[in-house]
Amino acid sequence: MKKLLKYINEVTAASGSRVYIVGGCLRDRLLGRSPGDIDLLVEVLAMPVPDWQAVTRRLNGTLVILDEGRGLYRLVVPAGGGKIQVDIDVVAEGTLAGNLKQRDFTINALALPLSGYLNGELKEDKVIDPLGGLADLRAGLIRACGPDIIDDDPLRALRAFRLAARLGFSIEPRTMEIIRHSSRPVAGCAGERVRDELNAIFELRAAPVIRRMDREVELLEQILPEIKPLKELDQGGYHVDDAWEHSLKTLEQFEVLWQSTGGLNDKIAEYLNGFITRSRTRLPVFKMACLLHDVGKQFTRSYAGNGKYTFYGHHPAGVPVARAVAERLKLSGCEKEVLAALVGGHMDPLFLYKIAPPTPVAVRRFFKRAGEEAPGLLLLSLADIRSSRLAAGREQEAEAYAAFIQDMLQRYFNEHDIIAYSQRLLNGHEVCALLGIKPSPLVRRVLESLVDAQVEGKVKTKAEAEAFVLRMGSSSIS
Repeated sequence: MKKLLKYINEVTAASGSRVYIVGGCLRDRLLGRSPGDIDLLVEVLAMPVPDWQAVTRRLNGTLVILDEGRGLYRLVVPAGGGKIQVDIDVVAEGTLAGNLKQRDFTINALALPLSGYLNGELKEDKVIDPLGGLADLRAGLIRACGPDIIDDDPLRALRAFRLAARLGFSIEPRTMEIIRHSSRPVAGCAGERVRDELNAIFELRAAPVIRRMDREVELLEQILPEIKPLKELDQGGYHVDDAWEHSLKTLEQFEVLWQSTGGLNDKIAEYLNGFITRSRTRLPVFKMACLLHDVGKQFTRSYAGNGKYTFYGHHPAGVPVARAVAERLKLSGCEKEVLAALVGGHMDPLFLYKIAPPTPVAVRRFFKRAGEEAPGLLLLSLADIRSSRLAAGREQEAEAYAAFIQDMLQRYFNEHDIIAYSQRLLNGHEVCALLGIKPSPLVRRVLESLVDAQVEGKVKTKAEAEAFVLRMGSSSIS
């Protein structure tokens, strides 16, 4: 990184410009944290301005022109096994302080000459600080740069909560009031921007942040209006909480499990942290599913007497809602399908558990139906049941269900090929030949039934398989 910054500093100096390191990169370094992407501000003192295309070529990187009219550029440069992103803001001479004052929060409105940064002069007396950001860094405060910052960009409301959670800071009371009384809702921002900020929250210990956003400024309803009907929706039965509080506690329970067990195990960590787009993992989608898993209950509630309610079919009823949320937040097609699968299938492990004990055939069918989202369905169901049972004081039931889920996870990771895709003794061509029929849906049903018979131990040899197929075919055709 230092070599990259040194070259940019030399190029800008040669063009008669001054370059400063600003924003989150400087903030994190002042806090002793490792910075992520780099933000630079170039104050042009003379012409010509630096040729960013030439700079990018020299660094074997890629130039993204964000807004040439406003002088906003992004350099994506290879570094080690990954890439470094450098955002560059080109401003006119004498406008540095004004530019800093237009930023979101005071702790991000700091600047340091890049030359000093490269020389190791990371001292507060060298930092340009027009709004008291250094004092707020020391005090651990997120403070707005001005009264209009949220109206200028409502997404900054989400960012305030995300920064507070990430840094362990508090949101200054006046800033909280600015967020609360903003005239522009976050929902008016582009879906991609909301998604990315929300995903950044989900990468943290998200439940406390989500709860604060919801209770203190009603920010979450702007992003997910679908949750409003869940509030004060009585459930009865095992549930002592309304549907929304239960959903929040489901997220909390998952994060307790995730933190206390170090990711449960390496294979589950691989599942949750695996990329399902080029740059986004499954984890944020899973946490969204925790919040939305019972969203279908608003459509399926029916009074069963004695203070109890039923919600038959709430899991498939939630799928269209999940898809609508995914569309609005511009999730990828794969992310949308994962979210829909988790919401639509979250009751399947509980149904399996109630068979007590589940048969090998039922287990195989669950894994086949769930596919690669089986670990997610099992984890979501565990968090769901822990949320309701622990809130109701039913610790033993929660522990018994946890043991069942643990066993199912072990089966998935250690026996999955056997359970879901047992070695077929006959193929489709052989079934067609035995029954004297052409390929048809009947062939698929016969093959599925044959695998079930193998799992149950009723069919062990090819001869037994042929006899089974003939018996089944005869009854089906007749």
